[in-house]
Formats: sequence, C-alpha cells, structure tokens
Amino acid sequence: MKRLKTFKIAVTCLVVAFVLTTSCNKTTENPDVKSGDEDYTELIEKSKAMQEHVEAFKEKMEYYRDNPGVKSGGQLYSADEAVTELESLLNYNFCYTGIECTKKTFISSEVIMPLDDIQRINDPKLMEVYYDKVIDTIQAQMGRVNYTNMKLLMVDIEVTNYDSEGDALISIGSLIGNEDNLTIPNLDILDGWIYGYKEGSCLENNSSGLLDAGVVIQNNLMFANLPAPPPSMVRRFEQITTVGPLTPTEYRNTNDPLDNFKDYRIFYANQSVTLIVDSTRCLSSSNEMPYYIQQYNQIIAEKELQYNLDFGDCIVDGFTPFISEPFIQHDFTIFLGNEWFVYSAQPFDIEDILLVE
Repeated sequence: MKRLKTFKIAVTCLVVAFVLTTSCNKTTENPDVKSGDEDYTELIEKSKAMQEHVEAFKEKMEYYRDNPGVKSGGQLYSADEAVTELESLLNYNFCYTGIECTKKTFISSEVIMPLDDIQRINDPKLMEVYYDKVIDTIQAQMGRVNYTNMKLLMVDIEVTNYDSEGDALISIGSLIGNEDNLTIPNLDILDGWIYGYKEGSCLENNSSGLLDAGVVIQNNLMFANLPAPPPSMVRRFEQITTVGPLTPTEYRNTNDPLDNFKDYRIFYANQSVTLIVDSTRCLSSSNEMPYYIQQYNQIIAEKELQYNLDFGDCIVDGFTPFISEPFIQHDFTIFLGNEWFVYSAQPFDIEDILLVE
C-alpha cells in the first residue's frame, strides 16, 4: 500500500534551503492529502479494513489469555502468517511513530516458535506459547536500554529459519528511542556539527552534548519523510523490513577524489587516505550537512522503490571501530513497511508495553 510521493519529491528539491533556514518542528498540515483525492480515499478504506482486521485478531488473543483452559480449535497459521499478525498487533498497540528522538537503538533477539507436525500453529497455542513470549522479549530488550524517556518505536518480527524439529526460529527486533521535547536548532550554525558521537556542534566539541551531525540529519530525514497524518489518524506499519546498517563504502561517489571530503554518499573518512583531524569530524552546515541530508533522502527513496515499502523510521549514528580510528563513519539504518492509518474520532491511546503482564 504505497502512499503518495508528491510531498517527498518536493522535499527532495527543497531540502538544501530547508536545512539552512528552518527547525524540525512538525507541521499540522499534510501535503499528501487533497480533498476528493481518489487515491487517498482508497488508502483510508484500506486503513479501515486493516484496523478492523487487527482489532479482531487482538480480541482473539485477549479471549485466549482470559480463557487459558482453551487448548484446541481456532484458525491455523503458518509461521509467516503468525509473525505478520503478531507484528501488526504489536505495532498497533505499543509503537510510537515519527516522534522526535535524541537517540535510537535497535535490539534483536531470537526465540523458537513451536509448530505442529504440519508446521502450523492455532489461535490458543499462539497465545499460550508465543504472544506472551514476544512481549516478554521486548520488555527485556527495553530493560537493557538506559533512556530517560524510553519509547518503543517499531517492532520487526520475521522467520529466519527452522530447526531440526520443524519449529520456527523467529527474530524479534525492537527499535527503541529516547523521546525528547528538544527542538532542533536552525542549521545555519557556521561551525557545523561533529559527525556523530553526541558531541554537539564543532565549536562545542564535548561529549555532554545532546546533538551531533547524525542526530540532526536523522531528525531532518524524519521530518521530510513522515508528514503529519490527517486529523484523528495515527500512522502504523506492518511487515517491517530492516535495511542496514548500510555500508558507506558501497555508496562511493566515483567522480570525486579520495580526500575524505564527500567521497561517499554516506559519511565515511579513512585515516589511510588523509589524516583524520578535527576538521574531518566536523560536517559544515554550509556544505556537508545539506549534501548528506540530500543523499540520505535519496537513498531512502531508492530503498522504498527497491522493496516496494514505505519509510517508517531510521537511525543515523556515528561509528568508530578502534581507538586508533583507522576510519570513522555513519551507521545508517532504514526501517520500511506497509503504511496504514488508525482512524478514530477519539485520540488513539498507545499502551505501555512495560506495564503489560
């Protein structure tokens, strides 16, 4: 269910002007929505059907939780089908979309899904042996993250393999963010931003800062690719795909010399090419910051087309492999999925997964 691309094309064209003059406060207007737009009407109808489907599945899971004596019967699911249903329900119930975060972490764990001799699982067993295990796993993952205002942003569940007993091996991935009311300042700071260690601007250059080039770029990408949903609607995703972290050296600009200055579309500097000094770490607001924001937006658009899925979230983070720093780079991870809207006359309350028993 691909959403309209008009807004994103406009953003790509205007991104350089935007990053030099504005902050990342979201607007309440939704440029994708036009009165009487047939494509939008179809999207809303599909969103209503998706919401009804998820709510029906949620009711079944709650029934089996409240009636633990039910041992058989119910719909049969393959492992892939079960994963899709559960992932949709978890993203529907517990996940915040598009909120501003000063830090994000993606944690992945593997669990076993017991299946019967025809590699199926029914409703009661799905509740009994798997749904609670997934929630317990996500809670444990969040318990390992030391954020002051922790939010679950997205859940990625997929079948990775089958063991010798015919049971499914399931990967459970949680994108966890630290929500903050921090307003990203205008990006016309002359000294620019450190490449991505939360060291602030190039002038500050200290480890106590909340921002760096990675965080500022990340917030710009969220602004550009997740316009505010229509009134009384909340954006949700299903069939999540995690792309990355992307390898910067696979995004070489072949026409540029190897001098650690915009040699790659994703930030990368190698000590063996040119000595990594303070100026290498600093991404200037007049030149490099607009360049990388534009490149990262284009890569997101390319991945959306490649996977035929919509942008849901991303992480842009600084990475240094060794103390000697032979190279420094951005880790760029993109989360894609099928987009739909929760439509309700009342505000949609998101449950706190840490309080679920």
